[in-house]
This record gives sequence, structure tokens and C-alpha cells, in this order.
Amino acid sequence: MGQPHLTARPGTLLLTLLALSLFLAPLAEGLRAESAALKRGRKKKRTSDARLLNETGRSGADRVQEVLQRYIDNSELTDRLKDLEKRCKGIARLVEIGKSVKGSPLWALEIADHPGQAEPEPAVKYVGNVHGDEPTGRVLTLALAEWLCANHKSDPRAKRIVTSMHLWLVPSMNPDGFDARSRGNANGRDLNRDFPDRFSNAAMEASGSEQPEVAAIMEWSLATGFVASASMHEGALVANYPWDGTPDETTRYEACPDDDTFRHLAALYASTHQTMALANNTEFPHGGTTNGAAWYPIYGSMQDWNYIKARCMELTLELSPSKWPDEKGLPLLWENNRDALLAFPLAAAYGGVWGTVREQGKLRGQKGLELPPLGGANITVVGNNMSVLTREGLGDYYRPLAPGRYTVQVTKEGYEPFTVNLTVPTDGSGAQRHFLLAREGSGGSGQVAYSLKSLGSGSGEGGAGGALPWHSGAAAAGSSEVNPSRGRDRLLMLAVGAVVVYGLWLTHSRLQRRTHQRRA
Repeated sequence: MGQPHLTARPGTLLLTLLALSLFLAPLAEGLRAESAALKRGRKKKRTSDARLLNETGRSGADRVQEVLQRYIDNSELTDRLKDLEKRCKGIARLVEIGKSVKGSPLWALEIADHPGQAEPEPAVKYVGNVHGDEPTGRVLTLALAEWLCANHKSDPRAKRIVTSMHLWLVPSMNPDGFDARSRGNANGRDLNRDFPDRFSNAAMEASGSEQPEVAAIMEWSLATGFVASASMHEGALVANYPWDGTPDETTRYEACPDDDTFRHLAALYASTHQTMALANNTEFPHGGTTNGAAWYPIYGSMQDWNYIKARCMELTLELSPSKWPDEKGLPLLWENNRDALLAFPLAAAYGGVWGTVREQGKLRGQKGLELPPLGGANITVVGNNMSVLTREGLGDYYRPLAPGRYTVQVTKEGYEPFTVNLTVPTDGSGAQRHFLLAREGSGGSGQVAYSLKSLGSGSGEGGAGGALPWHSGAAAAGSSEVNPSRGRDRLLMLAVGAVVVYGLWLTHSRLQRRTHQRRA
């Protein structure tokens, strides 16, 4: 008696293959569909990148490096800003906010995903070339704009800035001084001594005698409503914060009501800068920060006016010991400042407490989105008389704060006040709080735990902490990474399919063996 033949009958084998194809067909179709989607995505990105290169003739990195080659004159500055607005029109808008003594335009470049639109998002500004003979702000603001244009879809820090705020860049506040390579403007006035001063003008109101460059910055700042700001200077390597002056004009530390927060923001910039906080910073070896009046008192400064009148927390950044750095050093200057320039706006706007205030009412639909926003509500930290106001028509507010525990009061005339204790975390993610104020006599006010806008994975009650601005390696929200759980599911399906096929084959083989044995 010979060995039994285990060869399957054609009909049985056909049934086995049919069962296998029916099992694997949906999986194969899903894999084909996903592969096609990935190919379409890659093709779309290549097409978009190619279109950008065809339109510009250079990549984003090349544009940044081009900006860093030399100082350009005012005419070239205007041309470059207009070109940048055209190339990056989806996220850039150029506005003339005033003119210099000699009639040169004062340009402000807005960077946002919806430039020119009023949104419940904070506004932050950088102002360069306040003194005509301190030019690096002209270069750094342009480099930052080009870098954001090139990287806002790939870098989480750039994406967060573009999608969650309106960042304004003023390359030159003093174009006439730059032309003359002089500190003052065309009238010989130091623009950082020309703002209303708190000792001679407690209300910080415009006197009408301000230089045109200063008047333009004041009017624009009040109209825009900035949360935070930084001006760029040269002559030292330090982050300077208020107050700038003392009552008796002596040189000493003069703390403002938000001294802890200013120290926190200055330390953040200095420590994120590549060299500012190092011990070899000969003039400021202990962290690279200073109180303005402790360094030397000045009066009529822009940062003190911003803090009191515009309710905007401004730093004065001294970015080079050299007043006019050699052009060969501009690429290194950018590398030293880039991460800090990205970190400061988000830390100032979203690192404290922020959210919205709306009128109490019946919640319908999407968790309060139908409730009317309340503008002009005061957000006050107990023990600090420097409050911020919610914006008209939007109801949003942003209160920079250092990490710590605070008691916050929300008040508006005609409404029941509300008080809450909260903690601003140390990781920079901030405390997001949304409040509902009830009209007087109609019931108590309160707060709700909902987010009007997601700022990325992990946001919600924690605020903007999905990808912290100084963590360059953080994963961007909405990235195209393959879902690990989906990969495990596919492997499991393949394993189950293999077991089923093996079971069918084994059963068929046994039946065949028995059939041959009977015949034998």
C-alpha cells in the first residue's frame, strides 16, 4: 500500500482560494485606498512646493539666508516687504502705520492665518530700529517673517504662531535715523525718550508734541490692542524690563506691579537665546536680564508707556554689544535669537491666564458659543492693580503671568462679579478660563470648562500646551504619522487570516487522507 496522495481536488482548492480572497479583499482594498491617499498627499505637497519655488525662484531657507547677507536701505526694505506679502499672501499683510519726519513709510507686517480679520486671538509685536544707528532689528524681523512663511506648515512653533495669534513685525521705527546712521530721527530726537512719561504725565496721554514716528506707534498700538511686545536695540546683550525710571532719578531697582511676570518673560528670552544668559556675558553674567532703572534710569521710554497706557507687556531687547554689528555676523545673530524670538510671543500670550468672558444665559447648541461675548470686562489679579480688558465684539482676554497661584476677579459694570483661584503651571501651557457673567440681580456668575478654539493636541483646559513654543522637537498637531494602533490591527487581521487558511488546508488534507485510506 503506497503513501496517500495529499493533493487537493481542483474544486476544493478553488473553494479555499475563494475563501481566502473574500477574506483579504477588504483589507487589500483598504491598503490600496490608503496608499492612493498617501500618494495624492505627497503629490499635492510636491506640487505646492514646486509652485512656491517656481514663483519665488528660491526656497524658504534661501530667502532667510539672503536677508542675512547685509543691511538694506529703506527703498529695498519697502520692496522686500511688498514682495514677501505677495509670496506669502495667505499669512501676510503689509500695513503702513505712519510716516517718518522725511516721509518714509513706517511699515508693519502682520503674520497670521487670517490676516486683517478680527479673531479671538492675541496680538504681539516686535519693533526694530528704534534708534537709527542700531540696525539689527531690520534684519531679524525680515528673517523671522521669511522663516515663518517657509516653516508654518512643518514646524510646530511656526504653526502655533501663525494659527493662534496675530504677530506684527515693524522692521524700522526710525528709517530717517538709519539713513543718517544717527541715533535720533531727522529732528535729532531720541524716540525712546519721546513717549509720555509716568512722572510728568500720569495718565500717559499723548501731548501732541510727540515725534511723528512715536505718534504713529502710539496710535497703532492703542487701536490694535497688543498683549505683549519687544523692541530691538544694540549696545549690550540683555533683556530689559520695567520700570525704566525712578522718582528721584537715582539708579536702583524699581519694581513695577508685574515685576515677577516681567522677570519671568525676560529670563525666558535670555535663557532661550543661545548666549544671552551664559556666565561669559561680561556685563550681565547673572542670567542676562536687568531691570531698566537698575541699569540706568531713562524717562519717556516706549516700554513704560506700553505697560501703563496700552496694557501691553513690553521688553527692551539689547541684542549685540556692538552698536552696528558687522554684516558677516548677521547669520550667527539670527541663529542666536531665532528660538527666543519664537518662544517669547507664545509664552507671553498663552503662558498666563487667558480665555473669554460671555454673558450668562441659557446654554444651547455648542456649549455656550451662542452666548454674547462681553467686551470691556476687567480681568484683575488680586493684589495687582494692572488689569486687562476683554475685547469688544470678541470677549477674549490674555493676562501674562509668571507660574504660580493667583486669585483672579472678573468684573463689569452692571454684572455680578466672579472670583476664582487658579494655578499657572510651570510648563508654560498657561491656564485657560472662560467666564459667564450674570446681570445684577439675575443670579450668580460662574465659569465654564469649554474651549472656543483647539490649539493642538493636548489643548483644552490646559491651554496652549500641546506643543510648547520652546520645544522645537514637539510633534505638530495634525501630522501625517501612521497610527500605531491601525498598524497593529492590520497585523492582527493578517494573523487571523493566516490561521483560517491554515485551518482550511489542514481540514482538507485530513479529509483527503481518509478518502485515500478507504480506497486503499
